[in-house]
Amino acid sequence: MPDLETTVNIVDIDWFLSKDPPEGSVLFRGKNGGLITAFSYGQSFAKGETAVVYITSLNASLSWEVHFSENRTKKKELFHSKDWEYEGYGQIKSINPVVIDFGDIDLETGYWTNDIRIIGEYIYWKIERLSIIKKI
Repeated sequence: MPDLETTVNIVDIDWFLSKDPPEGSVLFRGKNGGLITAFSYGQSFAKGETAVVYITSLNASLSWEVHFSENRTKKKELFHSKDWEYEGYGQIKSINPVVIDFGDIDLETGYWTNDIRIIGEYIYWKIERLSIIKKI
């Protein structure tokens, strides 16, 4: 479980099957008001609820050069591709784990470097599946 928790407002829920455990999409508002869709499994969210959550992701494998050369305009944004996939442009806030500020969310991306020189750098990130987990 990641350490980074955040508070979000649940806008809508689309459970695929009407049975337990629930599985489907959760639409929520990010910290800057943007709408984000994430996968959820086995969680109990309610439309309109304010929830403390963890945001996790499965990330595409990209080269160091791609990560550090594709955000020359220093954006902090998530662009929705499809389902729970996003292209992210953000700024690295910290390492161990690496936390990236994408504007509407801060996301822990793992322990992929110990190089403190990347803190503050702008980065491109490809998210294959964004997930939301309610803090218990």
